[in-house]
Amino acid sequence: MSPSLENNNRLHPLMVICELDLHVHDDGPKKFRKRQSLAKQNRDGMWNNPGTEVFAIISPNIPNSPSLCTEHRGAGCPVSLCRLILVHCREEMARQLTVVGATVIFGVAPMAETFKQVARLCPTIRNVILLGPPQEGTVSFQQMAQDSGDLFDENLRCKIIINEFEDVFLLPHSSGTSGFPKSVMLTHFNMSSNVMQFLQPGGTNHQIATTNYQDTYICLLPFFHNYGVTLLMNTGFETGAKLVTLPQFEVQSYLKAIDDHKPTAMHVVPPLATLLAQHPALKVESLSQMHTIFCGAAPMSVQTSVKLIERLNNPNLSLQEGYGLSETSPGVLMAPLGNTRLGSCGAPISRSKAKVINHEISDQALGPYQHGELYVSGPQVMKGYLNNPKATNEMIDEEGWLRTGDVAYYDDDGNFYIVDRLKELIKVKGLQVAPAELEDILTSHPAVAEAAVIGIPDAHAGELPRAYVVRKPGMESVSDAEIRAFVDSKVSSHKQIKGGIEFRSAIPKNTMGKILRRELRVEYAKFQESNELMDRIFSAVDSTAKKLSEL
Repeated sequence: MSPSLENNNRLHPLMVICELDLHVHDDGPKKFRKRQSLAKQNRDGMWNNPGTEVFAIISPNIPNSPSLCTEHRGAGCPVSLCRLILVHCREEMARQLTVVGATVIFGVAPMAETFKQVARLCPTIRNVILLGPPQEGTVSFQQMAQDSGDLFDENLRCKIIINEFEDVFLLPHSSGTSGFPKSVMLTHFNMSSNVMQFLQPGGTNHQIATTNYQDTYICLLPFFHNYGVTLLMNTGFETGAKLVTLPQFEVQSYLKAIDDHKPTAMHVVPPLATLLAQHPALKVESLSQMHTIFCGAAPMSVQTSVKLIERLNNPNLSLQEGYGLSETSPGVLMAPLGNTRLGSCGAPISRSKAKVINHEISDQALGPYQHGELYVSGPQVMKGYLNNPKATNEMIDEEGWLRTGDVAYYDDDGNFYIVDRLKELIKVKGLQVAPAELEDILTSHPAVAEAAVIGIPDAHAGELPRAYVVRKPGMESVSDAEIRAFVDSKVSSHKQIKGGIEFRSAIPKNTMGKILRRELRVEYAKFQESNELMDRIFSAVDSTAKKLSEL
């Protein structure tokens, strides 16, 4: 246990609450020591090679997840935080665990059968530990936790030697700038550096616990994502905050947690920011004690920022946007406190650097307002991709700069703006079109709730922008022609939506709110293949009919 965590634990023993089942997880110092003793048993008894094997936590947001993550970190065991994958995707889960070399699965009892099947598919898994009653073929967490905690003492702690610069703490997954998902090696130094960077003066407005004060966070962001690990779990433990966990997202449960616990800081993604700005059932007075809203994972629209500020009407509230990647632990850019540049994700955080590079000439740095690929560096940049030196070398250059795959620019004051993903840029007659720019215009139309834009092949132009639109309730009569005319009036000719508009009930997104444009491109390609096949069939039928008529 770190000194700050142990001290905060004495100040406020109640640190983690599970909201949905109202189970209070009392993390007092004695219980922390007991579970760290358990982690030590895992390391020395269940694992063959301490410090080299991986403890996979596959769980919804429950109090035990951050506790176990912290304890195994202290025991020198790498941790892989994996998303809960549906039962029919057990093969995908097994592939992910095989990549990281996971040896032990920790999960919840309702997923026991899935975990046992995954263990059979993943040859490295030797133990499945369940939070819940014992089941055949698994180990019960409760049974293991019966130890008195006497094994954990100062002498034992001294025997755990961790090289913070080399030893891996966390193994999240990322696609990087291209290719299949890879396992990111984040060291103890990477992760602790990022927490300290956020807590520097002028950084995030997280408050350190005192005898009379404790921050409260609503932990809806998944703990299998770096955003949740660093900004909620690790920062919360470092500052002594109370963490209210929500195992799943339900609007009413989320609003109830806000009303019950009166959070002092909120960590959101753009869809949650939109909910806070618009949902009629939100009791604004429940957020009166809040000093900070931090938004990350995807750019928040200026319209949402304005609505949120106007609705909460709190002069003491700081609205901060940040930017990061799994490969940077994750934070690297952040809007400073009091920032008025809406739409900007800020400047490099403490001990970090950023630059914009020309796409065509890799060594040419660009000046203000010029669009190019964002490169970043700092102590939070990953050690590399696990067992993938080729991908590591493609991602990090010889000077330690990490290429993000994101298109960005910065203004005269050094504030950065993310324009789009490099690989998602649309090229119309050689001219670049950023999908995010068109999506922002589309969502400013009064009838549009959500939108996504992709490039589709075109024989003449190379690519054309195509939009997928979700209309607001009651606006179903608004036509595609009306929306297209609205957008076309605001952009240059090459940016006009000449690939068509398709109305749909939802836009595909990942759990952090990022639009999955790749899914839309695959969907469109399959649609085109189907159309081409039908054209060939009808052509063959017409040809046969013509020949028969000539007989």
